[in-house]
Amino acid sequence: MRLFHHGRLRMNRGPGARGLYLLEKWQPLRYSQRHRETAYRRAFNYGLNPAPAGAVVNRDFHRQLVGFMVSLAQYFRDLLIGEVIRGGQLIEQRPFGSVATVQRLGLDLRYALDRSTYGSIYSLAMETGHHLKQVLNLLDAPDIKKAFDANTKWNVVEIVSQRYLGGMAEISQRAKMAESGRRILQFVADHDFKTSVDPLLFQSEMRPMGPHAEAWLAAYRMTREGRGFVGLTPALKDALGMRGRHEAETALADL
Repeated sequence: MRLFHHGRLRMNRGPGARGLYLLEKWQPLRYSQRHRETAYRRAFNYGLNPAPAGAVVNRDFHRQLVGFMVSLAQYFRDLLIGEVIRGGQLIEQRPFGSVATVQRLGLDLRYALDRSTYGSIYSLAMETGHHLKQVLNLLDAPDIKKAFDANTKWNVVEIVSQRYLGGMAEISQRAKMAESGRRILQFVADHDFKTSVDPLLFQSEMRPMGPHAEAWLAAYRMTREGRGFVGLTPALKDALGMRGRHEAETALADL
């Protein structure tokens, strides 16, 4: 926006230029950056902003999210191993995988998010999501991509980050984590995780989410925060509280 306003972009009439003008004119974000950062702290415990006094903060979100991704990936890996060993998926009509672990971690994740996202979180999320969609569509405008000699909107983000924002984050990994994480969280919000569900029904309901969990973990390993990821089994034990303090410290020391 500042580059367009200061005349540093070679564009003046196309859909991108008009979109930048309208975005600046209408100012669609009602909530300030301070409000958004406070909401991120409440819902996800991300950021350095102090939480409001008396508000519930979801302090275990990241640990629960990683644990759920790990348990879901482990479930389908165990299922595949069981099918290979038994020679087919119909033998005994039972998958070789821990349904209860996925259900427990998914229920904890959903409950904690529901407990901390009261107040203005919903309206703020709708506003920010709509604004983000507008911005991404705007970055895909042909005149904006031409101004930066880019082929995609993500190339625009990368070029602007390198030239004007002091460096580039892990664009590819963050985009994949955002896409797969959003789908997983939507599924968790809509699923009731009943313990009486039939294992085959549970398997069919969870199957579309399996690749997203694997993709999220693969991208997470390549980020700065995920470089200390200790793998499926150790991370799952840690999420379930099965690892001792000495064992956890030893695993971190080996990295």
